[in-house]
Amino acid sequence: MTTVWLSPSATSFACLCEPCLELARSSGALFADALALASVRGSISLEIDATETRCAAGHQLLLRRVSRPPGLVHRDERQLQLT
Repeated sequence: MTTVWLSPSATSFACLCEPCLELARSSGALFADALALASVRGSISLEIDATETRCAAGHQLLLRRVSRPPGLVHRDERQLQLT
């Protein structure tokens, strides 16, 4: 099952079904056709933390909200340096 992580404020989603992409790849489908077939879109209520949906081919996808990660505890001076 494919898991799709959503931000806490998301009310809609758009993702790709991984099993559909793999089937298209193995059958030699054109990339644009694979994307069109694997595309999954929908809406989700803010009150729902996790739910399931299905792509057009019937593969199950799990939609889950995730909290934003906390900031870095220890600042690393190297993280903003460009080389």
